[in-house]
Amino acid sequence: MSERITVEEHPRYVRKYTSATFRQGRTPTETVITVTGTRGLTQREFVIGFLTNKGRSGAYVNEMYNAWNQMRTAINKPRSTYPGFRKLIWNLKKQEVIQSIPEAEIRARGLLGEAPIARSYYRLHPDYVKHG
Repeated sequence: MSERITVEEHPRYVRKYTSATFRQGRTPTETVITVTGTRGLTQREFVIGFLTNKGRSGAYVNEMYNAWNQMRTAINKPRSTYPGFRKLIWNLKKQEVIQSIPEAEIRARGLLGEAPIARSYYRLHPDYVKHG
């Protein structure tokens, strides 16, 4: 079952600012995102919030990409392309905002799934969490 994204827009006006809270929905596969401010989330803000919500278990790129597009659909915005989203992930990794989760740790948690190729899982870099 794929994850469902619910977006709630907070009506309070905050000039040229946005923030979002990510929380568990009514079901284990539902994530509720409450957006506050005058503009929507950027992809970068979304990924950081999504991975903050996921914690140390992290998420794989296609999971984040699908969640991003579900959010975009919920607020009537056009979908993004996968190559563009993948480039964002590459840039975040290069800037040490996120890091790859070691394969041994993924196997220990049983997260490889049924994918024909190994998935790359990412989480926020510990230094980013401390200083971010």
